[in-house]
Amino acid sequence: MDFMAEMAELALASRLRRLSDLYWQGVTATYRQSGLDFDVRWATVFVLIARQGPVAVMEIADRLGITHPAVIQVINELEKHGLVVSAKSEQDGRKRLLSLSQAGQAMLPKLQPLWDAFIAVNKSMIGNQTHNLLVSLQEMEAQLAERNFYDRILDQLTAANSPDKLAMDQLSIISYSPAYQPDFKRLNIEWIETYFRVEPHDLEQLDHPETYVLPNDGQIFLAKAGEEVMGCVAMVNMGESGFELAKMAVSPKAHGKGIGKKLCLAALDYARQLGVKTVWLESNRRLTPALTLYASIGFREVVSIPTPYARADIRMEIGL
Repeated sequence: MDFMAEMAELALASRLRRLSDLYWQGVTATYRQSGLDFDVRWATVFVLIARQGPVAVMEIADRLGITHPAVIQVINELEKHGLVVSAKSEQDGRKRLLSLSQAGQAMLPKLQPLWDAFIAVNKSMIGNQTHNLLVSLQEMEAQLAERNFYDRILDQLTAANSPDKLAMDQLSIISYSPAYQPDFKRLNIEWIETYFRVEPHDLEQLDHPETYVLPNDGQIFLAKAGEEVMGCVAMVNMGESGFELAKMAVSPKAHGKGIGKKLCLAALDYARQLGVKTVWLESNRRLTPALTLYASIGFREVVSIPTPYARADIRMEIGL
């Protein structure tokens, strides 16, 4: 028997690396057989530039969830091979915008049939699996985006008998009552001020949820660990466009414990019980852990529409 398989969870990282190596070998051989001087490591950056360029290095790093230096390394190699070009942004001279060169544009139609084949083969193999690998990866990435593996290990080593762990064992999802308005506001102000600034519409909903959130079957769900409120999420009836999932916040000390996902699932179950067909949300592309969580649940990006929030630059929907 495969010894890595015998080690199960202990060898998870090694098995993922081994699987990655098998893919990379096959893809590299395909490129070479097709006579294309293209490295498998370039693909995701190259595709993003092709679809969304001109695009800045920082945006590439944010969209792919990889480090800025890693993107720079790939960009340098693509430039060396003449596949991308860069130009200064007219709005910000410090920003370098990347797009495909003429050689890159010429290579794109040669690569596309190979990529189509990769997609078809992967779909076929995934279709033969009991558990969809892409869904499982999305769920695992969502958990690690919420709290990294190292911090989770420390939690496991140090918190076996701590009061905090006992409190988390008692986690419950409850519905809103006026007594929880201060917690609803506290949790949201905390995260908003960490990344952005509090806007007037935030204060309307946070100070007066009975007026701006709860009418017409709107609801707020809260996560309680013991006697402490650790997270919250709102469902707001927006009429014909469906319900908005809004004001999702989890206390920093409770990150990585799956509270955000539990809150979202409770909110979606509530919407299903009401017969709601569409739930949507607005967020910001900087919030990678949140976006990964939403995607793992089934939300998909759609075209944005005018919004009262300056920070909102992405809209996502899920059909129920």
